[in-house]
Amino acid sequence: MSDGDRLAPIEPSQRLGHVDMVRGFALFGVMLVNMFNFGATSIIWTEPHDEMASSVMRFVFETKSWRLFSFLFGFGFALQFLRAYERHVRYLPTYIWRLTLLLGFGMLNALLYDGDILMYYAELGLVLILFRKVSPRLLLLIAAALMMVFPAQRAIESIVSGPAPEAEPFEVRLEHAQARNVEQSETHPYSIGTIGDVMAENAQVIPPNLFTDYWGAESALAYFPMFLLGLYAGRRRILHEPNQHLTLIRRICGWGIGLGILGMSTERLLFHFAGYQVFDDHMTSTLPQFVGDFAFAFGSTALALGYAAGIVILARHDRWRRIVHPLAAVGRMALSIYLLQTLMFSTLFYGYAFGQVGRLGPAGVFFYAIVFFSVQIVIANWWLKRFRFGPAEWLWRSLTYRKRQPMRL
Repeated sequence: MSDGDRLAPIEPSQRLGHVDMVRGFALFGVMLVNMFNFGATSIIWTEPHDEMASSVMRFVFETKSWRLFSFLFGFGFALQFLRAYERHVRYLPTYIWRLTLLLGFGMLNALLYDGDILMYYAELGLVLILFRKVSPRLLLLIAAALMMVFPAQRAIESIVSGPAPEAEPFEVRLEHAQARNVEQSETHPYSIGTIGDVMAENAQVIPPNLFTDYWGAESALAYFPMFLLGLYAGRRRILHEPNQHLTLIRRICGWGIGLGILGMSTERLLFHFAGYQVFDDHMTSTLPQFVGDFAFAFGSTALALGYAAGIVILARHDRWRRIVHPLAAVGRMALSIYLLQTLMFSTLFYGYAFGQVGRLGPAGVFFYAIVFFSVQIVIANWWLKRFRFGPAEWLWRSLTYRKRQPMRL
């Protein structure tokens, strides 16, 4: 009997509902940030409501959602590994095959959206195997060291390159941004191309290269520490048994949100008063650059972990659980919802459909993200009242275990 035959997906009743709620929350932020990448991050949007929406996205969701999603990936690996260990089953062959399938899902998704993360998760998931037996304390040290790569590398680059040239006046940068927006609306495949043109454009990112900009704020080295933190939480069974770790979870919530807000506030203040840019090659002097990068890297992580701990705490109380519980269905169907999100926002933005790329400002993107996610919550809760898995989850599990899984409840 093969390992895949002896392993099987867990029953819905055995899932950790509070973890699914956290995953559902992360998926909203993931979609919102992805949607901003279709023109809403430009400086051309200067209306107060657009600036407010952009600030909320950057402060609350940007990078934090992906870090939280990455943390849950590492936690999921720990869950699978622990289940296999308890059953005395070799899991690695099944796990590698599972990642191969995830890579396939990611490649298909990337044809519509070149910012797909599933391909990176599949590749980094292989690296995670090397850390499965590392002690929990060492996992924390390695994660902290990897998070330091981004601020340290940029500080060295700032020292080597010397003082940055003075930035152009805002009016000049605004004029250039408006010209770029017009040019892209008239020439870019996203704006004027067919679905075939879009796929041909996006196919250039397949397969992904983990070593492209490996030191950036949203690079492989930025997300892998979250895998390790998730693995740490799984090995320590912190989320398996939240009542036994309630004091720790409350501390993570308080300190995470507190330090996260401090870090994000520091980054935003440096942006406004020192010209600091976390996603820009234009760097300010070394000290504010390092402080901003450090605050962003560790503040984003702290805030992401604070979100997770906060939702776990809310899920323990009946009154608040009713509010966050609908997110659990979204979290259980994470792969299906993620793929559905791409289908929804690509239909909104690309020229072969509604053609809103570069035309929707931050406030408009926020509105559509809320509408889309509300629809996804309804779909997920309706579906899981009738079926065991989401459609993509069913296919993934059936292929993983080489056995058609029962679909209906």
